[in-house]
Amino acid sequence: MKYLPPFELIRRSIEISTVRGELRVNVSYEDFIRLLKTLIQGIEVDEAWYARTYEDIGGAISNGVVRSARQHFLNDGYFEGRLPFRMTVDEAWYLATNPDVADSIRAGIVASAQEHFDKDGYREGRLPFAM
Repeated sequence: MKYLPPFELIRRSIEISTVRGELRVNVSYEDFIRLLKTLIQGIEVDEAWYARTYEDIGGAISNGVVRSARQHFLNDGYFEGRLPFRMTVDEAWYLATNPDVADSIRAGIVASAQEHFDKDGYREGRLPFAM
């Protein structure tokens, strides 16, 4: 990520109220999507990797249907669960944290923690390494 929008910009796009003494955020779905799009603007997209990894998008770029990998990621890819760049998985940590993946490797369902994360783990909300 090269840029993160300032908090004030984000705060102005949401409705904040108090419910039983707690601050609550109320936002329409459309505003929520707009907010997410504002946040992901700062994410770097590896154009070559994205087009190679997501062959449908690589083809769409070649055919002029999609302007760029970055444009696709910002408008659709993030919301489809696509990664903007390859995230290197900490194999030992990932397998210790996700024993079901270790079982899948032993069963020959996936070859590695990296393969699992790339195919399913990211969309499932699994972290590639300790935060």
